[in-house]
Amino acid sequence: MVLYFIVNPSAKNEKCKEIWKKIERTLRDHHIRYHVVFTQKQGDGTKLAKQIAGQTHEPFILIAVGGDGTIHEVMNGVEMYDHVTVGYIPAGTGNDFARGINIPITWRKALSQMLLRVKDMHVEPYDIGTFKGVKQGVFVNSVGCGFDAHISRKVNHSRWKHLLNRLYLGKFVYVFYLLKELFIYKPTVVQLTVDQKQYTFSNAWLVTVANHPYYGGGMKIAPFAQSNDQYFDVVVVDNISRLKLLALFVTVFWGGHIRMKEVHTFQGKYIHICSNMSLPLHADGEQIGEGEITISVNKQIRVLK
Repeated sequence: MVLYFIVNPSAKNEKCKEIWKKIERTLRDHHIRYHVVFTQKQGDGTKLAKQIAGQTHEPFILIAVGGDGTIHEVMNGVEMYDHVTVGYIPAGTGNDFARGINIPITWRKALSQMLLRVKDMHVEPYDIGTFKGVKQGVFVNSVGCGFDAHISRKVNHSRWKHLLNRLYLGKFVYVFYLLKELFIYKPTVVQLTVDQKQYTFSNAWLVTVANHPYYGGGMKIAPFAQSNDQYFDVVVVDNISRLKLLALFVTVFWGGHIRMKEVHTFQGKYIHICSNMSLPLHADGEQIGEGEITISVNKQIRVLK
């Protein structure tokens, strides 16, 4: 069998280039046949995945090497094809998809596990979600609106992000903007629909629709979410003081936040979110505009686990 790889050399502050060289050495040592293509700019992962999937009707394995943004793009390229099995070698900074499918978050261990899975074709179904708003597409980890999307946007546009990431201090950028924006951001009224049931929150800080527990580089935002049950877990943070919100962002790393009375959880297949303000949105950490959004379970795709 020939393995196909899509590599994002810019991932992990361009360290993915060196990681791929080591992966390639291992593939050659094991006499594994492969083809590889590289992304050069945002959106290339989707285009390349679609091109590879469209070239054959025979079942094949396509492996993404990069961060959560890379697997997000690859899934957007192959979600319409039934003959693709997707693998993933984490080589980014967050690597929440790896956590979500229970594979090692270090590339060496993930590669070793993947080579074993290829041999025995250990494949499991994975839920893919569709989002429709200003932009539309599919997501694999989560879709969020409100404060977390606002912070993500600030960080992605920060001139300090690249520098601190190179020094392995990237999370300090998030901490800085979290503390800064905590006293500026204004919560708002949010109308939420989950499987035809409607809810209104008067001072919502954020709404996250999760496919598995993790986001934000290991935060356990939805501790009980499962990526193969054809449901999404919805987490709403509403009417919380700024000081307690700061505590929430500490307890979220082990899922303790769901015990707070200001945190509301739901589960459903169809979710609609709208507000009296134009809220910022993200899908898998990628900016997808502002405004209302509709999210639904799309299909399942095969992944190596």
